[in-house]
Amino acid sequence: MSEVILQLKDIKKSFDGLEVLKGISLDIKKGEFITLLGSSGCGKTTTIRIIAGLETADSGSVILNGKDITNFEPNKRDVNTVFQNYALFPNMNVEENIGYGLKIKKISKSEIKKEVKEALNLVQLEGFESRMPDSLSGGQKQRVAIARAIVNKPSVLLLDEPLGALDLVLRRQMQEELKRIQRTLGITFIYITHDQEEALNMSTRIVVMNEGLFEQIGTPNEIYYSPKTSYVASFVGETNIYRKDGKTYAIRSENVNLNNGDLKCKVIEKSFIGGQSKVKYLLEDNQIITSSHNGMDVLVSVGDTVFIGWDKCVQVEVIDNEK
Repeated sequence: MSEVILQLKDIKKSFDGLEVLKGISLDIKKGEFITLLGSSGCGKTTTIRIIAGLETADSGSVILNGKDITNFEPNKRDVNTVFQNYALFPNMNVEENIGYGLKIKKISKSEIKKEVKEALNLVQLEGFESRMPDSLSGGQKQRVAIARAIVNKPSVLLLDEPLGALDLVLRRQMQEELKRIQRTLGITFIYITHDQEEALNMSTRIVVMNEGLFEQIGTPNEIYYSPKTSYVASFVGETNIYRKDGKTYAIRSENVNLNNGDLKCKVIEKSFIGGQSKVKYLLEDNQIITSSHNGMDVLVSVGDTVFIGWDKCVQVEVIDNEK
């Protein structure tokens, strides 16, 4: 079993009387790619700022490599952070930006040059040493920011929505690059995003956050196929919430079968989205169900009466703040 490298123990944090973190706890193993996934305001960024030492928890503790670092200054923690806005020094070239942290540690110039070259090779920016930040594209700036963080060889790398400013194509390319870098280095990554596809694609485990709590922790497969609450089911993937006999069920739209079931309904909407058709139905009890169909046109029209069913569903809990 992999060793636990970072522990959060009952972390609580309030701002102006508003409780942002409500007692969160998590054990993270060495070499994991952990993603904190949730909507804006759920407490993701506050969590990693507390890990980084940029915020102080009201109570609880942060344990890194078996040492309580709760009250350590940021520069005394073996962690580095990559931000969405890159935070590069505009008056320094790429080599100087990447090597800045090593220079502060009084590492020799020859060693800095060697480490910077290795970091540039890893992020595939060989030959960019003398370039200034204002001559780089957004993707190149992000690679420099990542290189600057990993050159210090931290135990944990914190990434606060680092791809948020990139376009869709570049974002997907950088997702693959980050996975490659993480596998190569074996550094523990803690990644923040509100993008569920990004979380499912990149993570060893996903922590779904909701209103200052960890609502579910699991592998991408567990989060997608076995959601424990209606919030997790609705937030991750396209899911129908169906209620019957006082129970609540999550049904993935791809598991809904048209003309293969016993639930009578009316087609109220039909759309085609890049290789996928979606059909929305109104059931006789006024609940709405959506089905999705890959690579095909669905031979129904708005207003048609049809019967639907589904292959599988998962019973989920509805917590107080979702009712």
